[in-house]
Amino acid sequence: MHGEGPLLVLAGAGSGKTRVLTSRIGYLVATGVVAPENVLAITFTNKAAREMKQRLTASLGSAVSDMWVSTFHSACVRMVRPFADRIGLSRRFTILSEDDGKRLLRDIADDLDIDVKAMPVGGAKAAISSAKNRLVDPRELTLEASDARSNAHARLYREYQSRLAAADCVDFDDLLVHTVSLLRGHPDVRDHYRSRFRQILVDEYQDTNRAQSEIVELLAAGHRNLCCVGDADQSIYGFRAADVGNILSFPERFSGATTILLDQNFRSTGTILDAANAVISRNEARPEKNLWTDAGGGRPISLYAADDESDEASWVADEAASLVAAGARPGDIAVLCRAKVLARPIEAELVRRGIPCRTVGGTPFFERREVKDLVAYLKLAVNPNDELSFRRCVNVPRRAVGDASVKRIRSFAQRYALPLGEVLARRSEIEDLPVLAAAGLDGFVELVDRVRDASASGGALGAVDAVLADGEYLHQLLAAAVDDEERRYREESVEQLRSIAGDHPTIEDFLDMAGLVTEGEDAGDDPSRLLLLTVHAAKGLEFPTVFVVGLEEGVFPDRRCMEGAQLEEERRLAYVAITRAEHRLYLSHARHRRTPGQVVGHERSRFLDEIPEELLADLDVPSDPAVDASARFAALRGRLGGSGG
Repeated sequence: MHGEGPLLVLAGAGSGKTRVLTSRIGYLVATGVVAPENVLAITFTNKAAREMKQRLTASLGSAVSDMWVSTFHSACVRMVRPFADRIGLSRRFTILSEDDGKRLLRDIADDLDIDVKAMPVGGAKAAISSAKNRLVDPRELTLEASDARSNAHARLYREYQSRLAAADCVDFDDLLVHTVSLLRGHPDVRDHYRSRFRQILVDEYQDTNRAQSEIVELLAAGHRNLCCVGDADQSIYGFRAADVGNILSFPERFSGATTILLDQNFRSTGTILDAANAVISRNEARPEKNLWTDAGGGRPISLYAADDESDEASWVADEAASLVAAGARPGDIAVLCRAKVLARPIEAELVRRGIPCRTVGGTPFFERREVKDLVAYLKLAVNPNDELSFRRCVNVPRRAVGDASVKRIRSFAQRYALPLGEVLARRSEIEDLPVLAAAGLDGFVELVDRVRDASASGGALGAVDAVLADGEYLHQLLAAAVDDEERRYREESVEQLRSIAGDHPTIEDFLDMAGLVTEGEDAGDDPSRLLLLTVHAAKGLEFPTVFVVGLEEGVFPDRRCMEGAQLEEERRLAYVAITRAEHRLYLSHARHRRTPGQVVGHERSRFLDEIPEELLADLDVPSDPAVDASARFAALRGRLGGSGG
């Protein structure tokens, strides 16, 4: 019911943030404060945006179709595309995948004689991404550089942007940067969107970076009708340039802002919340908040001290098996860890025991080989200058256009300073192109033309089917499979892609969707499988039972984040992990962990010591050599259910 002007809702874990946003939008529209087409609601994942739309549709009906309810990046695509020419792009620009961005950086590193073994492209990509999210351009990054590594990153950044522009491509982070450039540099565009969006609502505001906060402020600067919902205690994406200062400084940046605190939790038991409050209260950079519930105290938190990762895995599997035997669905159970590597021994033990499980963070659907191949054809049909897509699919299926021929094509482009589309149109002029390669290139260009024509009448599905029409792609794809299982997996991937394509009326809509899918979108959707995932991937999810493993100094908190603001973020990560649990919470640490070539001793995490002892049921079995070995073995045997035979 808050009227006009800035509003900050500090909403603790499990306090109903999404309901706050949807209820407020519904109220504003129902009371006539704002028309549906003048609402912009932004969240961070496609899944959250879908949930928001579903809830709004239940209360407002078809009016929701007039609203912009989307992620930041999806909203940016919609804002930039109509005005793309203002920032040096065509309206048909394509979005580069994370994997293709790394591939491009490898090419550039090779051209610049930068050793990728000494200077991995993953680190360079992360540095470039961070710079963009901080609105730092290549020139500024060069000025920031202080050593060989950062200088190399700046050189790569400069050339990376140049090649993206030449290919009429953007990467994920560019969507934010280009939107800021458009709103800052073009007053008519800025006024157009300010007039369009009379009420702006942002979920998970604690996760915004500088570019995102700048977009929000530029759009809201006129009317100041901005409602931000978030929780400073759940700001865990500093490594992606998220700035918790955005939410902490909101009242200063928006004078006269109203702040509302939501501290009642509707998810977890009192014991779980008391543990979470005890841990997060040690942080200094946070508004005062203490989560509470009227759901009762619940059972104590189980704490287990494992000898090593194998012992920890056996314990998790034992407990999970007992829970499932007592009637729990495997999907009601989640195992959370600070780093993905910690999940491997647990996954192996669960599989060995026959407990159905899934590790979030495998190869995402749109990063699968066969999916990327087919999408590359569609990208090239839309954007003839997309060199990375060209190189991916020009010889898939094989048509005699190998690496040597591609180099000749690139050399021709560089010699005459031509974009790829024009090079392909003048392909008969390319010197020394073998006869078979020339014929293959002709066939390829004709196929891309057919894909483009098919999309005009049949949309995205028509375009995919045009690639598959002669059967050669599918034949070679399946022939390369190592066994029947892989062959079936690839066939299913192609059919799934066709199904998704059929949901999109145009090839452009389909490609924007494919380019904006984020990792872990499907986490938590399968009730038949226990989930293993990192705490970062678990944010926004909840489970009746949660295991948090690997709670050791140097592991969680991470050894690289042991002081200052980084330690505070690690503590927020622990808070997020604890508050994913609804009814049962299990915590564990291992006294020893194997690393390549050695066994390393570990002290238990300081975060465990910050939880009051009365909240914990200690399952510790000491491994001190002085303890009688037979007694220790009997305790271990009893815990594992063995008879000792």
